[in-house]
Amino acid sequence: MLVTFPQMGDLNIPLESLFDKLGIDTLSPPPLTERTLNLGVRYAPESSCLPFKLVLGNFIEALEEGAEVLMIAGGNGPCRFGHFGELAEEILKDLGYEFKLYILEPPISSILETITELSSDFSWLKALSALRLAWNKLIIIEKLKKYRLQLGVGLSRERSRRLDNKYLQLVAEAEANKELTGIKRKFKSELNSLVSERDSANVKIGLVGDIYTVLEPFANLDIERRLNQLGAVVNRGVFLSNWIKENLIYGGLGLNKNRKVNKAARDYLKIGVGGLGLETVGETVLYSHQDYDGVLQLAPFGCMPEIVAQSALTEIEQDLGIPTLTLVVDEHSSAAGVQTRLEAFVDLLQRRKQNTISN
Repeated sequence: MLVTFPQMGDLNIPLESLFDKLGIDTLSPPPLTERTLNLGVRYAPESSCLPFKLVLGNFIEALEEGAEVLMIAGGNGPCRFGHFGELAEEILKDLGYEFKLYILEPPISSILETITELSSDFSWLKALSALRLAWNKLIIIEKLKKYRLQLGVGLSRERSRRLDNKYLQLVAEAEANKELTGIKRKFKSELNSLVSERDSANVKIGLVGDIYTVLEPFANLDIERRLNQLGAVVNRGVFLSNWIKENLIYGGLGLNKNRKVNKAARDYLKIGVGGLGLETVGETVLYSHQDYDGVLQLAPFGCMPEIVAQSALTEIEQDLGIPTLTLVVDEHSSAAGVQTRLEAFVDLLQRRKQNTISN
């Protein structure tokens, strides 16, 4: 049976590696396009968030290409992400599509049961080896992103995209863990050759918000590269590996390991509000303590956890003196509008930093 999953950042690379090693036939999720979005907007409830509309449109395109099994993570709480699977299943079956849906959520035993059911040649030895390679690919991909966000200041969006694609392809093709270290080293070397030495006057921006919107460039209109091109050093507070550890591993064991962020958020938000709302608040406080010049929050329209977090960010800005900007995106968002707001925000931060240096 042909298995697929939603497109979200570069998640497809480690997942396809994992499934391939376990003998699971995989259909790579189609890239997100305007058609994907239009399909989602057409069939999703009008009030649903942008991530759901993109997931639904992506599933429709995958089913058109022959997918027989849809796979998606689950969850609970105020964030609607935990209900994406059931809602998409209901809509797609009403449209006449035939498929099987697997929702991956704790406990770990439930996830392993799904994998063993789909695998044509499962063994624990193969599973451990495949998981290790897939996990290491995810970690390397995230390290490449961190390097580019912090060192790729001034790099054009097109050149940045070509560089990313070149090395992501190498990661996808890697068959052994030892190959990944060399890829990381070569990426950093080539990146350094493309950009001038970082200027201490470059503004530093922390990026927080809804996980799907932060990780998926199509959803956020390529905001990370736009910030780099405008001369900003970016530090992202959201990475998939952290989400997996917190929700599928520690969460499945009833543990909470994100104590530093939770403690930082305590004066402004004491309990989780679903999604990454608490993390958005905690990371913003931490960025203010680390001499960042500003924080940018990304949220889909109607996202309750990020709406709650946004109100806390207003207090943090007043108390700790760190400028914040919230960008809310939906199907009506335009690249021109986002670019204008980013330019104004970066200009504000640059002027503020220059005044601080002068004084």
